[in-house]
Amino acid sequence: MSSEIYTIKFLPSGKEIKDRAGKTIFEAAQSAGVYIESPCGGNGKCGKCRVMVAEGTVSPCTAEEAALIPEKERGSGVRLACRMKPESNTSIFIPDEYVLTREVSKKTFSGQVETVRPAVGAYTLQLPRSEAGRELSEQMIADLLREQHGLDAPVIDKTCLERQKASKSSRSTRTAYVWMDREVIRLDSGSVHTMLGAAVDIGTTTVAVYLCDLYTGEVAAGGSFANPQIAFGADVISRIAYSVRNPGSGIERMRGELLSSINAMLEELTANIGSDPSRILDMTVVGNTVMHHIFLGVRPDELGISPFRPSIMDSRDVKARQLGLTINPGSYVHVLPVEAGFVGADNVAVILSEEPHLRDEPSLIIDIGTNGEIVLGNREHLYSCSCATGPALEGAGISQGMRAVRGAIEGIRIDRSTFEVDYKIVGEAGWAGDRTPDSLRPTGICGSAVIDAVAEFYSSGVIDANGTFREGLSTPRLRKNSEGIGEFVLVWRNETGIATDITITQRDIRQFQLAKGALRTGCEILMKHYGIESIERIVIAGAFGVHIDKSSAVTTGLFPPCNLDSIEIAGNAAGRGAYLALMDLQKREEADYIARKTTYVELASDPDFTRIFMKALHIPYKE
Repeated sequence: MSSEIYTIKFLPSGKEIKDRAGKTIFEAAQSAGVYIESPCGGNGKCGKCRVMVAEGTVSPCTAEEAALIPEKERGSGVRLACRMKPESNTSIFIPDEYVLTREVSKKTFSGQVETVRPAVGAYTLQLPRSEAGRELSEQMIADLLREQHGLDAPVIDKTCLERQKASKSSRSTRTAYVWMDREVIRLDSGSVHTMLGAAVDIGTTTVAVYLCDLYTGEVAAGGSFANPQIAFGADVISRIAYSVRNPGSGIERMRGELLSSINAMLEELTANIGSDPSRILDMTVVGNTVMHHIFLGVRPDELGISPFRPSIMDSRDVKARQLGLTINPGSYVHVLPVEAGFVGADNVAVILSEEPHLRDEPSLIIDIGTNGEIVLGNREHLYSCSCATGPALEGAGISQGMRAVRGAIEGIRIDRSTFEVDYKIVGEAGWAGDRTPDSLRPTGICGSAVIDAVAEFYSSGVIDANGTFREGLSTPRLRKNSEGIGEFVLVWRNETGIATDITITQRDIRQFQLAKGALRTGCEILMKHYGIESIERIVIAGAFGVHIDKSSAVTTGLFPPCNLDSIEIAGNAAGRGAYLALMDLQKREEADYIARKTTYVELASDPDFTRIFMKALHIPYKE
């Protein structure tokens, strides 16, 4: 490797980094903390990490770039950051449409907990007159809690004594915040203050955070952001690979970026209600197994090798300060248990939220995301599986796909006779035909609209049951692109906000079919294991489900046929499960029970997997 060191400057942020020759611009961007979207993790497969060279000399255009970037764009200087290496000091411009945005749709859930029974309790201590204004020793704190509240010799976290020295209060009362009636995690002067908790759902693509009142159970504030680990790969396999390629440093980098973003979100949410992160006294965290391991600082490498065994499966309580979180340093973070290699704590949380284990009739619960997870069962037994749906259903892996943010097309209708297209976009009410020239213009297509498009294509005869565009249709919207691949124009360039047509290509339809096939195969195999051929209750979990059109999903065969009225949209059920575990201690015990009760089914090991998957690729499904 060359010993030459180059300075690489990224525009418009102005961030600079000095790096050794031989590394790609994408790798340099990662080191500099400049995030360029790359669903394939910088492997030259997706063509999304497009940048322009403003100054300096770089390596010649590669064959991979030529295949992924249209000739006109290459002529304007567009390159792929993951294939290009600097050969001098270089300035790289990142066009806005390729920068990884942190704006994502808020992941919501409905229904608060009925019983508020948090892990942290507040106890007011009345000090003897002689002790007012003095620092309390550990022994005195323990004695007061025993004498005034009947708590037997709790441990005192060291930060409580440090806070006393800093506050120098003259008051004759203190408030001790006690975790599980076993440990004092915070000591304040005066009577009871606000008690906040946080529930966090770490998704592969999106992280949702809910700030909650531990007294009332109210969700005081909530928000979400793009998981910054997307810069290291769009799916869990890419992130495992990044950890393997970069032993030690890989997981620390991914974990550091995640924790930094969580801390920033907590700062923002608490500021919105006039507080600060130090007032957060308890936290629960869920995520798929890879996200779970990375959050805890455990390398996920073993999850990439058969038999895909997690290093940690049970629930954990870890001090916030050990994790690097900026909440009250003496507080604990409760991480829910995982079920299996690719069925994680988020799936446990979904079950906790939707309660199939408390029902007589079987429920099919589908959590649609980059890593799809399915549960089927009732109070007698639960089966679960993981489906490698990939990011197509969330907009990634689609030629003009994007997340469900402002400007994304989220719904599509096609006229059966003229093939004209109407659409609705995130951030605008109504359909395109109802809007004015000043309305927001579309910039891409998100996952729910991909499902709509395929359903509408099939219903209007644009594609056949194999997902192939039909020839001879009388419409200019169906054409060949510059690569000779069939595509259908959804929005003409003069109507878009990106000065180019928004299309669905034949390749995009294939990506959807693979994702749909994986999901439907999971449903069919679980139903086979359970011994049923039809289902009465289907629950669609995940933020994606909020946007999905039930009819389109059934038309494409995304899941088994059923009455549309029996399909429930749960929103972020994983986030709600984390919230329930935050607000009710018994839900944590229930989560441990769920993780032990659920039987994991390895889809690829099923003898009928290939046969069912091939049938599931058809639209809607080949009976």
